[in-house]
Amino acid sequence: MARAAAGAAWQSSTGFSAPVADGVLNQAQAGRTVPLKWRLLDANGNPISSLISVSVSLAALACTAGATIDAMEEYTTGTSGLQNLGDGYYQYNWATPGSYANSCRMLHLDLGEGITRTALFEFTT
Repeated sequence: MARAAAGAAWQSSTGFSAPVADGVLNQAQAGRTVPLKWRLLDANGNPISSLISVSVSLAALACTAGATIDAMEEYTTGTSGLQNLGDGYYQYNWATPGSYANSCRMLHLDLGEGITRTALFEFTT
């Protein structure tokens, strides 16, 4: 579970950074590693650099015909894990299983301060 400095706040004006988009189905290839990116700031707008872990959970999601879809523009290599990129920027490499092909999932990202960030995914083969 993540631990950040007291007063930590999510930079709500941008949510997830590219390649993951907020409010749409992110279309990704099952079995690839998706980089989840964000910036974490404290209540005064200062970057949080003390995040050491995060929690990611998933829930099944019905794939809806006609939903707005944003194709994943970027993948990364390697296994899942958190990277501190500096100045409050973080990246969590999420290795998706191949078994997710032809399904949809709701991802929950928890930084440990009581707020869950959500992204929606549709997986292809």
